[in-house]
Amino acid sequence: MTNDAGSIIHARLHNGMTLPVVDVTNPVFRIDESPASLDRLRASIVASVSRPAAERAATPGPMPELLLRMFAPQAQYLDGLATYLLKIGADNLPAQFDTEIERRLASSPNALALRIRLQQVSRLMARALRNAPPSASLRLLAIGGGTAVEALNALIILKGDAGTTIPNVAVDVLDIEDTGILLGKAVLAALCETKGPLVGIAATMTFVPYSWDQPSSLASALHDRKIGGEYVLASSEGALFEYGSDRAVIANLSLLREAGAIPIAGSVIRDDATGQAMAARSPFPLKARGLRNLESLVSAAGYRISDAIEGVASDQFLLRAD
Repeated sequence: MTNDAGSIIHARLHNGMTLPVVDVTNPVFRIDESPASLDRLRASIVASVSRPAAERAATPGPMPELLLRMFAPQAQYLDGLATYLLKIGADNLPAQFDTEIERRLASSPNALALRIRLQQVSRLMARALRNAPPSASLRLLAIGGGTAVEALNALIILKGDAGTTIPNVAVDVLDIEDTGILLGKAVLAALCETKGPLVGIAATMTFVPYSWDQPSSLASALHDRKIGGEYVLASSEGALFEYGSDRAVIANLSLLREAGAIPIAGSVIRDDATGQAMAARSPFPLKARGLRNLESLVSAAGYRISDAIEGVASDQFLLRAD
């Protein structure tokens, strides 16, 4: 549904929660990517290493839900809802997440870096999708996808191009759990409604059980989806290339190549001071590979970096098979 007070579309989840739909083409969500802005954000992230990490005792009373999700003792990854909330921005947080500490988290340099990452991966995906034959259906494989918000924003950008017609779209969310897709489906439904930017597009979203540490799950997914006669594009924003081992990266890319030389857009933590600072401050096991190391790694699976955009703590790229 739309917000009559502005241009933000809202999605309603199965539990009644209502969240703004992140649309990187909307000025409300767009973040400045100028070199000066990137430099300021990098300097802030590097400086944060010398400051003490957020302490739970600093939050009186019950811990806010976003903080609980970010510092969950058993969590190995930032879950889909928490990642999505950080991409909404402090001024757009719904009431149940609008505490002082959650606003600080959502306006932090790290959160802004995530929002820039989303913008750039979505833009790279849209560029790749322009190569699709006009009559071909699209299949988007969101690897470690969570809510698949990068795939949905790529479609928004693509549809916004003058003269671009988008045929049927299938979004497959490959992830270890299905919690993110509940939000992803709600966002997709809102985007396809009467006033949404994807109105008129026949789009579906499906959860596919997957772990990049078990490449056979990707092989099964590619086989079960019966890929053929479609233009297929994969993405992994803040997932495989930031968390996965070298072995996992090569194994997954090899399967994508065997399935039809499927291109993939993604993000990689920079191997500079900013990337190292981001990895050091994160409660999750991030790997600061950098584009140069990534390029050497993906060549073992028959891929090359065909396009890249410089971000804040991560750089975003498009891989194509040689």
